[in-house]
Amino acid sequence: MPSKKETIRPPWNWTGFSTFKDYAASLKRTPQLFLQRAFYVRSADVAEGDKGGDGPQLARTLGWLQVTMLGVGMIIGAGVFVSTGSAAANLAGPAVVISFVVGGISSLLSALCYAEFAAEYPIAGGAFNYISMSFGELAAWFVVTTLIMEYVLSQAAVARSFTAYLATLIGKKSDFFLIPWRGYNVDFLAAGLTVCLGIMLALTTFGGATFNLVVTLAQLVIIVLILILGFIKAKPANLKPFMPYGVRGIFDGASFVFFSFIGFDCVSTVAEETRNPAVDMPVGIVGCILIATTVYVLMALCIVMMVPYNLIDTGASFATAMVQAGFPWASYIVALGALLGIVTGVLANIIGVSRILCNLARTHLAPPILGAVSPRFLTPLNATVLLTLAALPLTILSDLPTLIDMVSAGTLMVFAVVALALIWHRYVDPKTPNSERVKPAVGMVVLVAAGIAFACVWGLIDDGIGLPIGLAITGGSGLLATVFLNVTCRSRLNPVYKAPLFPYTPAASYMLNCFLMASLPANAYIQLAVFFAVVLAFYTLYSIHAAQYHDDFLGRELEGAKAADLESSAGSVAALRRALSHRSTTFVNPFTGGGDLRREIGRASGGVTYLAPATLPS
Repeated sequence: MPSKKETIRPPWNWTGFSTFKDYAASLKRTPQLFLQRAFYVRSADVAEGDKGGDGPQLARTLGWLQVTMLGVGMIIGAGVFVSTGSAAANLAGPAVVISFVVGGISSLLSALCYAEFAAEYPIAGGAFNYISMSFGELAAWFVVTTLIMEYVLSQAAVARSFTAYLATLIGKKSDFFLIPWRGYNVDFLAAGLTVCLGIMLALTTFGGATFNLVVTLAQLVIIVLILILGFIKAKPANLKPFMPYGVRGIFDGASFVFFSFIGFDCVSTVAEETRNPAVDMPVGIVGCILIATTVYVLMALCIVMMVPYNLIDTGASFATAMVQAGFPWASYIVALGALLGIVTGVLANIIGVSRILCNLARTHLAPPILGAVSPRFLTPLNATVLLTLAALPLTILSDLPTLIDMVSAGTLMVFAVVALALIWHRYVDPKTPNSERVKPAVGMVVLVAAGIAFACVWGLIDDGIGLPIGLAITGGSGLLATVFLNVTCRSRLNPVYKAPLFPYTPAASYMLNCFLMASLPANAYIQLAVFFAVVLAFYTLYSIHAAQYHDDFLGRELEGAKAADLESSAGSVAALRRALSHRSTTFVNPFTGGGDLRREIGRASGGVTYLAPATLPS
């Protein structure tokens, strides 16, 4: 019989190991563990169980309006006052309006994939859960570390804009609050903003989301005011010529403005904290894209009708346009709107990345102490505090311009993989026989190859007859692969929310994300490859060992529980729930007589609504 020490839960500390000796012993098994875990596909039950059993859970306090405004605040931010003018002046001209429509549709396709996953599996962590339940742990690891990198760098970059807009608002130069030091422009105000928002979110998710709701609504009011003033001075003649850069300019503009829509995925990270995820997630994710697209299209139309596209000030398009139109006071309103957008952008970044890290730590792929939920505040306190502090050096010292393309490349990669994961997850699960995996695998391989080829054609072939022919061949191959999947494969799921026109919606999302990735410079992918090498080393030297130690510990816990005195009904159910909430049927069998874990994910509350009664061995 195992000792008492062997039957306790694995250590929830910074290392995930009881002693260094345990870690050293695990290192000797590195090749075996890597092969064992890299393609380990988590089941939905295991993903749900990783939330922590009977411990404190994240509070379900958010409704559809709050999560929608969380996405709107993240997407619109301060960029709506800058990116619209830049895209019009440099890439698409007045046709930038179409570019924003194309960018919005591309984002909507990705959002629909996220919405199905988030409604079906309302667990903090977003894309990490979706990939780990489809393609395995290693693919999910690359995705989740990319997301953490994206959120931390974006948070720092957005926060540093706060100081410049605040200085503009009070009539000073943009560098008024910066302190020169050894070649750096030190930004303590941006750091102060980050700390204040981090403290608020560490103490209350509901309060933070409500604060975001109020600030985002205030920003939308300012945008409406700017639109009214802008259209008063609009001149239809400024729309001619409508397509000065041609059709390619429209799509180059779409590639550029697509990055304005990045951020809707933060909505999926709070799925575990919504009151009714089956409704709140689809409404929140899709709703924020529709609202943001409408705002961007109207703002783009406004600026190109106010000012000829070749005269737009790309650094401060709306502020300058308002001064030229005879509304100098409105430039301060623009600065205030941008300031509010920066606040919501930083807040949404902190919310998103803390939930991602919290869920990662629950699996013990990251230090498990970061997965703990505060019993007092019901927030991921440790993850929020750590990530707020981690972003401070970048916020204070660096503008990070050279890393922006890497962030964009990583984000597009995540969107593309989530789209593929949705297709695979509908057709294949860990229990699907190999004979039934052949057709989905063939279709997926052709689709993936078509997407890569489609991107290469757009990125490498100049204008000419070769471009449309290449796009037609590669795009047609992707379409044929999708038709093959639709005709020959049977969906094994009946999700609570279905992405429309499946599998064409996720396939189109994948192809478009590949297309957008082709617009980025090669240096972005070199940086991303270096980043992947670093996180792969961490996964190999720490994550697989901590996660396996966690799993082994839970296996010994069950063996100890099986020999314990579990005569009382309450004790039996409690022991069973602790055991079943963490592992697959391999460990469940001693308690259920070999039966499946019959647990239903709640459609209304998102929680566990049914647990089969214990069937203990005699």
